[in-house]
Amino acid sequence: MPAKKNTEQTNEMAFEKAIERLNVIADTLENKNPTLEQALALYEEGASLLSLCTAKLKEAEVKIKELSKEN
Repeated sequence: MPAKKNTEQTNEMAFEKAIERLNVIADTLENKNPTLEQALALYEEGASLLSLCTAKLKEAEVKIKELSKEN
């Protein structure tokens, strides 16, 4: 169940907060020597955040193109 809650929270997260969290995850994986279970959980969270950031960037790109056409 916690994974579903994390996914729901991730879907509502702002882009900047998601990037911050991705940086924390990367630092933890690179420097903190997590257990395999912790590393897998962090990787899963990171993959979800990456998808969120990619989607938000695509939305922004579409909006910019729409605004450029209007002018």
